Amino acid sequence: MKNIVVCIGNGLLSEAIINMLKNSGEFMPFRVLIQKKNNIANECEALSADILLLDVSYTFGTTMETRLNEVKQVREKTPTCKLVMLCDENSSPEIAREVANAKKDGLIDAFFYSSVNEKYLTAVLSSL
Repeated sequence: MKNIVVCIGNGLLSEAIINMLKNSGEFMPFRVLIQKKNNIANECEALSADILLLDVSYTFGTTMETRLNEVKQVREKTPTCKLVMLCDENSSPEIAREVANAKKDGLIDAFFYSSVNEKYLTAVLSSL
C-alpha cells in the first residue's frame, strides 16, 4: 500500500479523490491543508509519502509558482516521493501548459487533467 499525500485546495474535490483512493485498496491517503510554508514538505517527510498529489490553479496557495516551490522542498526532504500535479485543462489552459512543461522539464513525475477518469488515475498512481 502506498502512502499518498493529497493537497488539493477544493475541499469537495479533495474528499472525492481521497475516497476514491481509499476505495481502490492500493493507497493510504492523507489530506494536507494549505496552511503555512514548509507544511507540505514536513508532512510528506513525517508520513513517509510515496506520492504527493497537488492541484494547480489561479487560487492563492495553489499557483504554479507556489506549487513548484513546494515540489522543490519535498524533493529535498523526501527524495523518493513521486510528485504529481492535477489541473483543469478546460478552464485553465495556460496552467495546463505550464504543468505539462514541468513534467517535460523533469520537475514533476506525472500530471493529470481534472477530467481524467477514476480508473486511469488510480492505475497511473499505482505504477509510480
